[in-house]
Amino acid sequence: MSAHHPRRGSEVADLAELLPVPAERDLPHGRRHLLKEHLMTELRNDHSGRQAAGRAGPGGPRRPRSGRTRLWWPGRAGVAAAAGAATLAAAVAAGSVWALGGSAGPGANHAVAVPAGHAAAVRLLAKVAAAAARVKPADVTDSQFMYIDSQVSFGTNDGPAPAQTHRRQVWLPVADQCAGGLLIENGQRSDLGGFTPAEAPKGMCPERGHLGSPTYRLLQSLPTDPQALLDLITRTEHGGGQFTAIGDMLRESIAPPGLSAALYRAAALIPGVTVVPGVTDAIGRSGVAVSFTSDGVQDEWIFDPHTFQFLGERQFINGTLTSKRAIITRAFVDHAGELPAGG
Repeated sequence: MSAHHPRRGSEVADLAELLPVPAERDLPHGRRHLLKEHLMTELRNDHSGRQAAGRAGPGGPRRPRSGRTRLWWPGRAGVAAAAGAATLAAAVAAGSVWALGGSAGPGANHAVAVPAGHAAAVRLLAKVAAAAARVKPADVTDSQFMYIDSQVSFGTNDGPAPAQTHRRQVWLPVADQCAGGLLIENGQRSDLGGFTPAEAPKGMCPERGHLGSPTYRLLQSLPTDPQALLDLITRTEHGGGQFTAIGDMLRESIAPPGLSAALYRAAALIPGVTVVPGVTDAIGRSGVAVSFTSDGVQDEWIFDPHTFQFLGERQFINGTLTSKRAIITRAFVDHAGELPAGG
């Protein structure tokens, strides 16, 4: 294909839309130029079909994400915050993605391969990022909690997810995981870690979490340049893959608008990310998905096709739907267990 092919030029222009336009002091002209060149290179690789299967992280092949991960606290569980280098997860060969076979619906549990391209995901994620950036930042105090209300369904031992969902409500501290949190799932109430001042190990608190289980304050501290953010994720995701790591930061948290936009722009830089049209979330809302498949595990983020709001996610393992989640409400509240107005 000629380097001057008009379709190629259009897709390169789509990639350029992902780039923010920060002040010169934040991202010099030369840095913007390098980032654009990186995006163009990824697109050309995508169309040439020359991308090889990537490397697994140092921990071995990526394991499927359990629907119940993330809800542990480093202080209580004795697990240190994630640190150290990790190898970037695999790039998948361009030109095919997974999509629901037959009629898409919340009860569907199989996936089939259909053709799609990375450029479509770039365009969709650019729109999602722009919508996220328009959200007004919240005025949040350190004593507050993030509240996330979802409808979820998880299969057992990587088995099929039940068609019927159940409610999951979680309250997570804004600034310090030592403050603990609360989970109410399927009617069962569980405290999430936390310490009294007397219990806290010396130097442990305050604890802002890590990328897989962040507080709002930690999310506020992260870079909003997409490439810098992706580089940080690559260094710290410990073999789970960049797409999975970004999903962990989006799932049960409330990210500042600028960071939300940067996360979606960073996801567009991952080779092998594609679009699955005409899907439904866990409660039957119609949407369009951004998808990534590695080692037989396919993760999908589902967005409203009109507002580009994040609706939820699904996971397939070897073509079987094993988990699904629909986000109902996100809000800041003053106390664990408190519901937002109208919640």
